[in-house]
Formats: sequence, C-alpha cells, structure tokens
Amino acid sequence: MESAIVTIFKPTIQYPIFIGRDLIGKIGDFIDVAKWSSIGVVTDKTIAAKWLAKLETGLGRGIAKIIVSSGESAKTLESVSKIWQKLIRERFDRHSLIINLGGGAIGDVGGFSASAYMRGIAYANVPTTFLSQVDASIGGKTGIDFGGVKNAIGAICQPIAVVADVETLATLPNREFIAGFAEAIKHGLIADEKYLAFVTSKKPREFSDDELISVIKGSSEIKRRIVESDERERGARRLLNFGHTIGHAIEALSLETNTPLLHGEAVAIGMAEEARISERAGLLQKGGASAAVSARADYGED
Repeated sequence: MESAIVTIFKPTIQYPIFIGRDLIGKIGDFIDVAKWSSIGVVTDKTIAAKWLAKLETGLGRGIAKIIVSSGESAKTLESVSKIWQKLIRERFDRHSLIINLGGGAIGDVGGFSASAYMRGIAYANVPTTFLSQVDASIGGKTGIDFGGVKNAIGAICQPIAVVADVETLATLPNREFIAGFAEAIKHGLIADEKYLAFVTSKKPREFSDDELISVIKGSSEIKRRIVESDERERGARRLLNFGHTIGHAIEALSLETNTPLLHGEAVAIGMAEEARISERAGLLQKGGASAAVSARADYGED
C-alpha cells in the first residue's frame, strides 16, 4: 500500500501532511501525543460514530470530545462558543491541542476556534472527506459564516499536521465523494496539465486506494507550492479561488432551498462559468473554457 508525506516548509510555515490508509488508528505515530497538556477533538455526530473511538485508541490518552453540527451549519458563532465553553470547562491552556476530525466545515470551525482561544493554540486536521483531504485541510484557512456571508469571519492559522486517511472515503456518500474531485480538478487546471489528465482519467469510484493517495499527494504538492509562495493570499494564492467567486454565490443561494449544493458541486459550476466568462472577455484563449467544462463532465458532474 502506497503512502506519502508532503511537508509544507517556509520560515513561518512548517508542517507535515501524512497520506495513506489506516492512519487514524495509528495517529500517535504522526502526532507527538505526550507533548500536549490536553487534547480536544472537534467533530460531528456522524463522523464521531464512525471514527472517534478509533482516533482515541490511536492517541492512547483521554480526550475532550466536542460534537458540533454537520456540514456548513457547523460554521456559526454558536458552534465556536460551544467549543470555547468546553475548552474552558476542561481547563485547556496554551499548551493544549485541538484535533479537527471531519470534513472542511469541521476544519474551518475547529481551526478558527483554536486560532482565537488563549490568543491561539495548536490544532491538527484529520480530514475525512475527499474535498478536505485534497484541499480544505491544507493551507491554514479557517473561518465561519456570518450575516449571510460565507467565511465572513476567520483567520489564516496553519495546523501542526494533517493526517489524511483514505480509509474514510470508503464510507463517504457517493455524491459527496464525487463533489470532492472538483478541487483536485481545479488544481490541475491552474497548475499541472499532467495531473489534470490523471484525475480525469476515470470516474472517481474507479480509483484504487493507491491512486487516491497519489491524487491527494498531487493536490497537496500543488497547494504546497502556492501557499509557500503566498501564505496571506496577496498574489499567487488567489489562483486557488478559481471557481469560488461564482461558486460561493451559487452555494449560498442553494443553502436557502430544499436541495442545497455541496461545496464541490458549486465550485465545479463556478469553474466552468468563470472560464466561459474569461474566454468571452478575451482573457482566455478561444476554446480554453472547454477544459473546465469537459473536466466537470468527465468526473461525473453534468
């Protein structure tokens, strides 16, 4: 079974991304458990039922369990307040660690809560969705929604480690798994044609675990290069927002309906439409939009 380690390194950023199978039960091999005065795990009810016991066994010590809402509904001030209240009750100090076990929303709310508690404590991400493994858990963006605006309040605060276990993908709903490929395709479109060809070479569920590890590693390497060059999103990192300007607007509107879009689905639409607009405006060579449109169709989003 293939495994991989990608290290983000810069004077202000240095942390490993561990990628493989059956890592959650061995998380003590990747995080120095004894170093922290206390450890809290932020997760949701669904993920807790599947993976929390295994994570706790891997840590080999007691933890504070903090259960918040699932999905985008977790990204609220109420969730942050719940996390902080638990940390205070459990006497967490500046030498404590938060582990975010779940998808991108869990990483956002848990990471933001850690970034502000006691003026900032350490956190690690254990992403359990494909989208969070290839994108959301990497780069230090944290935040919550506020006033009807997605990610209105947040901070850029890097984790101490990311542990991506592809075993979690086997139980991921098919729609959610497919939607996660949007971010991998985005990385290929903005940075690497060879990688794009690989991630669109077959349908998502046709990739083996070893191939998924390679996909996650490829996306991690692309995002690593960009984040190292522009951590605060003043230049090159804006490339990672491809598809998100329109995508976030569509996603926000869909949340008010009975059939909300997943983040990856909205980004897939956003990439196709932004590419079409760029082509019509003469900012993209004629026919250039077809790559984004075709990639979206190839991986299962019509």
